[in-house]
Amino acid sequence: MKSIRTAVIVLVAFSIMYLLVRMENQAFFRIISLSIGGLFLFSLLVRRNINFRPYFTSSYNLFTAKIRRQDEFDIAKDILFDKLVEVLSDAGFTVRYTDKGKGVLFATSRISMFSWGENIYVDMTEKDNKTVVDFCSASFFGAVSWGRNEKNYKDLLETFENSLTI
Repeated sequence: MKSIRTAVIVLVAFSIMYLLVRMENQAFFRIISLSIGGLFLFSLLVRRNINFRPYFTSSYNLFTAKIRRQDEFDIAKDILFDKLVEVLSDAGFTVRYTDKGKGVLFATSRISMFSWGENIYVDMTEKDNKTVVDFCSASFFGAVSWGRNEKNYKDLLETFENSLTI
């Protein structure tokens, strides 16, 4: 089902690109549409790979909207790590990469009607008997997230808080 949806999205993107390229005497639009289309395809191909995190989170990448938040918790890093892995799944994200030793989590959200999807990066460090959690939500492709990045942060916190209630 997911691969069919992705194939349809790519087909629509290629169709639009093809129509733009077919415009006669419009070399500028051809170059721009091919460049943006190529960037979109590149982002689509590398989206689920943790090694491309610097690309998606860079302040120089104008094609990804991103937010960063930091919170402190009075919970040990190892316990919080396991809890956040569970919470990310419960919040509807797909966990793609975990490294408990480094305190790194990577998850993605689904493509929706309002978004191409977002990459969720969570880093945990211990400081003064507390765990500092750095959260980053970066849109897969789009200079504006239309509130999706903030929603991802709120959903994660809300699901985390609900998981702690008895």
